[in-house]
Formats: sequence, structure tokens, C-alpha cells
Amino acid sequence: MALSRRQMIQLMFLGGSAAALSACGGGSSSPSLTGGSGNEKPNKPDPISPPDPVPEARELPLEAGPLADIGPLVDSGVDGILIPAGFSLRLVATAGRKPVSHAFGYLWHPLPDGGAVFPVGDGGWVYVSNSEFLPGGVGALRFGADGEIVDAYPILKNTRINCAGGATPWGTWLSCEEIFDGKVYECDPLGTPQQAQSYPALGLFKHEAAAVDMETASVFMTEDEGDGRLYRFVSTGRTSAINGADGLDLANGRLQVLEVSGYENGAYMEDLEAAREIHRVSWVDVQSPDRPQSQVRNDIQNSTGKGAPGTQFKGGEGIWIQFWPEGAQQTVSGYEHPLRAVVFFACKRDNRVYALDVDNDLIEVVFDNAQLEGSGEAGFDDVDNLVVSPAGDVVVAEDGDAMRLMVMVPNQPARILLQVPGGGSELTGPAFTPDGSRLYFSSQRAPSGLTGLMKLGRTYELSVPEAFR
Repeated sequence: MALSRRQMIQLMFLGGSAAALSACGGGSSSPSLTGGSGNEKPNKPDPISPPDPVPEARELPLEAGPLADIGPLVDSGVDGILIPAGFSLRLVATAGRKPVSHAFGYLWHPLPDGGAVFPVGDGGWVYVSNSEFLPGGVGALRFGADGEIVDAYPILKNTRINCAGGATPWGTWLSCEEIFDGKVYECDPLGTPQQAQSYPALGLFKHEAAAVDMETASVFMTEDEGDGRLYRFVSTGRTSAINGADGLDLANGRLQVLEVSGYENGAYMEDLEAAREIHRVSWVDVQSPDRPQSQVRNDIQNSTGKGAPGTQFKGGEGIWIQFWPEGAQQTVSGYEHPLRAVVFFACKRDNRVYALDVDNDLIEVVFDNAQLEGSGEAGFDDVDNLVVSPAGDVVVAEDGDAMRLMVMVPNQPARILLQVPGGGSELTGPAFTPDGSRLYFSSQRAPSGLTGLMKLGRTYELSVPEAFR
């Protein structure tokens, strides 16, 4: 057992004194240093108590970003959309129309859905957007360094109901098909539809969205089913991506589902109070990864009478990863790793937003409608796409009647970033430019025809003042 500095000094003093007595003729019969007869046993130092254990955190140490300080909403002057004072809004594309005059017949796609922004070497950027239509596909808007649209073009064609997806760290877009045997397609934001590549190894299911963590070689994916799962594809290594960059090998790896401790084999975290606290998780390989996973789950249930592997997440939607650089990583009390990467994902059928600590294998609910009670705001109506700003704001889109973009404040009421009046549509594709100065999004079924009868969607750009980024 380790000794304290004080105890070590005491032992050194006692040992030195005994040696001096021996040199002067003292022995075992000599009086003890404590004034006894010399026959008593010498005093022993007090036993050392083990240090108190570090208490385990009950919540992840998450913090709100600057958008948590936005004020009340005002009319933007564009399609009746409400935004915070000091922000500005413009319409950048309407379904069925040319985004720019020289687009050589290219029309912006119907039912725009998930999207992302990619920087370009000339100081501009590209916003890509899925088409949740049949056929689906992906369209792209290229912006110059001054923010003006300079080009528009497709980067994926002839797919099925492309819902959301995710940007890769190597600069490509993963577009997800939301259909029972849906695939994931990798697209080059600066490329052509012919360059796009499908990756069945990422699973066949109702794909919603995807997010990539290079450090663990993982692609995290949500599934838009009532009994859906959260998936992880662990790649076997690196390879050259379709844009020539060094990326993960998306053709080879293991497909897994997440299980929350105590909620395995299709169980659901019904108790909301319990779900708001940290739970440990593990990953389990899926069965028959080459088959549609909804069918695999049914087969397991029918043949065994038990649920298939994986905790149930009801209607998985948007997903995004927030990273913290070394030196800015918070300690998670009682756990081994600091907070490096957190996967945020939304589930529309219970209106929850979850946070998954990638390195410590921990999960908790960080937002739910009960947290809006007393705030004066109506509860969420189908949470959908999700994005994390460069400044760390978690922004969640909403379907249904209220049609809002909400800023999540961990374990507190959310703030409204904007609202589209009228309902009957979905807010989709929120994505920030790398500097956080612009946020793109779509109203998926906004009026798009000359008569207003065709409701195929519009895409907008929200400018964010510097004070909020």
C-alpha cells in the first residue's frame, strides 16, 4: 500500500532513532520511545484509507452554443417565414425551376430533403440536397465566394426516395434511400451522377441519415421505422474515395446495431426519466446483413419468439456528430475517456433527441417535449433532420403543423430559430457553411408552381449575424 509523505517521514524518524539507541548500547530491553517498559509492541501507523471513488456522471457535460441566446421572431419578408431580429432570409431555389439561368435545362428537384455544405477551393461552397421523390437523386447548388449562385446540377439520378444522408470527412455526400431495402450512395458534390457509387455493405433498410467518425472508422446510421435500430458500420480500413481523397472503405466491414444496457433485443426505453440519465451501450453484429433488416427482424421474432438484436428507436431521423479538439474536451466524471465525439440523433415517433458518447459507449436523452413545459412553446410535432453548427449548436427540424427549426439546449427548453407558417410540409436539409454564417434549409412541400397548386418545395438561405456564430 502506498504511504503518505507524513507516514514515510515518521517511519524514517523511528528507524533512525532505533539505530541510534542500538549504537549506544540500547537493545530490546531498553525503554521504548513511547515511555513504556520496552515489552510493548511498537505503535503502527494508521492504516491508509483508499481514495473515495469518483462519482459517475448522470449526464454528459454538454454545453449550448451561441444560438441559445437568440431573441423573439419577426417576419423575414420572405414567404411569411419568421426569423430572429438581425438575421436575414432569401429564397435560393424552387422545385421545377432553374436555380440559375445558365443551368442548361437543369430544374431544382421536387421534395428537397436532407442536405449538407461542402467548401470549395475558390472560397465558395456547394449545398447538396436529396430528392425524397420517385425517382430520387441529389441536386447541388454551387455558390461563389460572394455567396451568389454560380451553378446548379445533379450529382445522383434514378434512385428511390432519397431522404437524408451525411457528409464524409473526405468531402463526399452519403445519400440514403428511405425504402425497406434502401441503399447508401456516395456522391461527389463537384461530380456527376455517373460517378456515384452504391454500398450495400452499409445495410439494406429504411435509411434516413448517416454520420462518419474517422477515429473509430465508423459510419453511424438511423432507420426510419417504428421498431428501428441505430446502426454502426465499422470499416476494415482506408481506400481511395470517388473524389480521389483518402476515405474509409465502405465496401468492407461489419454492420452492427446498438444495444442499451437493460434494453436489449428490441426493448424500448419507455421510462423517460430513466432515459434522461446516462446508460452504457454495446454493439452487436446484425444477422444476415445482406438482407432487408425489417424482414430479418420479423423472421427472428417468428422463429424464436424473441426480439432481434438492438434497442428499439422509434422512427430514427437526422443524425450528426459533434467533435471537440484535444484541449477542449470535457471530462466525463467516472469514465475513462474525455468527451471527443458525440452522435446526436432524433426520433420522430417519441420526439426525442439522443446523445451518444462514442468513446465511452454512453447514451442519454438530451431533449424531449416534456422539457418545453412551462416555456410557452408547443411541443415538437415529428422531429426530423438534425445538424450541428460549427459553433456547437444542435439544430433540429420539425415536420407537421408548427414547422420550426429549434436550437437544442441540453436538458433545458429549446429555442426557436425560425418558423414557416401554414404547416402541411416538412422542414428539411438544415446545413451550415463552414464559417457558420449561412444556414440552408427547405420547406419540402412549399408552393412551387405559378398557381401555387404544385407543392414540391422551396430551398432557402438564412444569414446568421457574427454575434451568433
